[in-house]
Amino acid sequence: MSNTELGKKFEGIFAKDWKKCFPNTFFFRLKDQVSGYKEVSQNPCDFLAMNNGYMWMLECKETKEGTINFSKIPQLDRLKDYIGLQNVQTYILVWFSSFDKIIACPAKEALKMRADGKKSISLKMLEDKSYYIIDLPSEKRIKYLETNYRYLIEEEVLNECKTRECFK
Repeated sequence: MSNTELGKKFEGIFAKDWKKCFPNTFFFRLKDQVSGYKEVSQNPCDFLAMNNGYMWMLECKETKEGTINFSKIPQLDRLKDYIGLQNVQTYILVWFSSFDKIIACPAKEALKMRADGKKSISLKMLEDKSYYIIDLPSEKRIKYLETNYRYLIEEEVLNECKTRECFK
């Protein structure tokens, strides 16, 4: 299966898991706005969701490597326009498919990484805690992971995000 196909599969599984975690809330998939061959969508993210007074802007990415280069996340520059808006949370969700790991990286933290000269988001950053990356609780199913996105609203995660000013 190609990276594009795995990425689209991740988006579908993410949507199912998010709706399971947050039933009866607003959830919307932004359709890719492309006008030509191999042109990249100009949307700021893949999904918009609302829950408990928060709006979530969520971009899903998949990689087989232990790292994902910022050049593969063009939405990061569009998400920065929404950082700091009251009750808006912006995340890059990355499925490290060869490692059975899904992380949530606040867009502001990804921008900080890039400003610090980093070229990518890596699993090593999760291990050494050099940046704030959330390891999402996931359970391996036959091939894909079932992920608990409710973890993003756990008190410890919200408090850490407030302390680090992830969304300001």
